Amino acid sequence: MTNNWYKGLLGGILFLLAGMAFAQQAATRVIIVKSSDNAYFTQSIEALTSHADKALQFKVIMTEDLADSIRDGDSGSLYVTLGQSAAEAVNSLDKPPRSISAYLTFEQFKRLEGKEQTAVLLDQTLNRYLAFCQLVLAAESVGILEQQPIKLEKKQSKLLEKLQLELRQYQIDRFNKLLPVLRQLLEQSDALLMLPRQSIYNRDSLKGVLLTSYRNRKPVISYSPAHVKSGALASIYSSPTDIGRHLALLVNKRLQNPGYKAPQYEHARFYSISTNRRVARALGIDLPMESKLRSALDRLEP
Repeated sequence: MTNNWYKGLLGGILFLLAGMAFAQQAATRVIIVKSSDNAYFTQSIEALTSHADKALQFKVIMTEDLADSIRDGDSGSLYVTLGQSAAEAVNSLDKPPRSISAYLTFEQFKRLEGKEQTAVLLDQTLNRYLAFCQLVLAAESVGILEQQPIKLEKKQSKLLEKLQLELRQYQIDRFNKLLPVLRQLLEQSDALLMLPRQSIYNRDSLKGVLLTSYRNRKPVISYSPAHVKSGALASIYSSPTDIGRHLALLVNKRLQNPGYKAPQYEHARFYSISTNRRVARALGIDLPMESKLRSALDRLEP
């Protein structure tokens, strides 16, 4: 009987240890869901895994493999989604798991309604965009196109006063066509600041926006380095590596504090700068070096 009791006790201990190991594995597993297979996502994953806590285990899947992952028992894991379709797929599950979404603009994020979800937005803060405009151009005014006017916060108004910069807003809706409103903006403002608004700046409209601005000899400050290659003067954006580093911060915080209540979203914490010196010469603009812009912006941004 003593021998049987000892075997039973040993079996119970082994079972308990196995259960603890499984629980630890579940608690430290991160499932990365990719909307597509591209170099940008690969770079972000590399940055995320290199900056994440070494106790974490990562598994990378495509959006179409999500259902299989849930069936395999990954539902208790933390999910990181890259791209809109991956975020929508996780959010549409019957019981959406905890998730952190990336590669979303604020516009795209607003369409999601996940209770256990937070997001790393592609958008920089408005203060960062405004400070960047002033450092690049030393302008008196910049114009933005919006479907709904932005209500400025107190700190944004204070920054505009400090920069001696006027922000002018122009509304695009079904009554106001894009190019006529853009021409009005360019007549009344020193530059166009393009914010991440896919409803306004997209494949159909982008060429016309950049060409119209260039013909009016007004610079464009953008949120995308691709726009700089196409004719914008400069952009401030988050690179794939920047995004991966930000994701690692949030994932580590979740691991270190399981009860952490993450905000619904965070604006891009890390950023990069891109400039087009050919456009600067054509417009007669003395463009500072990117390294000097970065140092000045880090000092200026509230």
